[in-house]
Amino acid sequence: MLQKQRARFGYLLVLPALLLVTLLNVVPLIQALILSVQSQNLIRPNPTAFVGARHYLRALTSDPEFWSSTIHTFQWTIGSVVIAYIISLGLALLLNMEIRGRAFLRAMFLIPWVVPNVVTALLWKWFYNGQFGVANFVLMKLGIISEPIQWLSTPEAAMPSVIAVQVWKLYPLMTVVLLAALQNVPKEVLEASRVDGANPIQRFFYVTFNFIRPQSMIIVLISAIWTFQSFDIVYLLTGGGPGGATQTLAIMVYTKAFWATQLGYASAIGVLMMVLLVSLGLAQQALEVFFLKRAGKNG
Repeated sequence: MLQKQRARFGYLLVLPALLLVTLLNVVPLIQALILSVQSQNLIRPNPTAFVGARHYLRALTSDPEFWSSTIHTFQWTIGSVVIAYIISLGLALLLNMEIRGRAFLRAMFLIPWVVPNVVTALLWKWFYNGQFGVANFVLMKLGIISEPIQWLSTPEAAMPSVIAVQVWKLYPLMTVVLLAALQNVPKEVLEASRVDGANPIQRFFYVTFNFIRPQSMIIVLISAIWTFQSFDIVYLLTGGGPGGATQTLAIMVYTKAFWATQLGYASAIGVLMMVLLVSLGLAQQALEVFFLKRAGKNG
């Protein structure tokens, strides 16, 4: 009886937070779903005409802009997360060693994480400036290039340039998570593998990486979700240009909603983005279960 009363009291305590989360997450989602099946156009006299799945069919079957934006979104997400993970893993391994100034380096590596995205975009826009930017100045001084590169205004250089900025934003958090995971690797296991004759590469792939794999999968998934729906950095750097070379789905939703005033179509693209993100999460969960089962069999 006492346990039931405590359980009810616990439910009452979490009820306000639950209602708030529902209000902030579920209600906008329902509104987006309703908008996506309506012809919500701000410049038409009848802005709420029901159109069913017409917006979804338009995006999936007859809008090349949607598919090019989807490809750019995956390029932006995969490129940013993979490069950031490789850099973060290297830094975490370095900071896990007994080196001089380790505490100072840990603090320095966190700086990009605390810089607001708007400030980050402005800093990197100056860094990439074709006439006065630091990037061209350094590369020309080193003799790597003979003339300035237009980093953000040419289709070939724009996507790698914005990916570099996102990597700069992602690697601090990834490094912190991986460093925490590395510090929990049992030293006895590493010492036993060393006694058995394993070299450093074998110790990393067969011992260390097995212990940090769960944390790696979680931080990669979280970073992928953040990057997939990221809007501000790309929009502030390139606005989706040049010629749509860096237009992601998030930017397409914004331009369709607030420049083309097609709220219904923009909502449909937003719902398709959500479906892709949920699929990404489910795929990660399936992959994690697969690795856990395989580890259990090997164990």
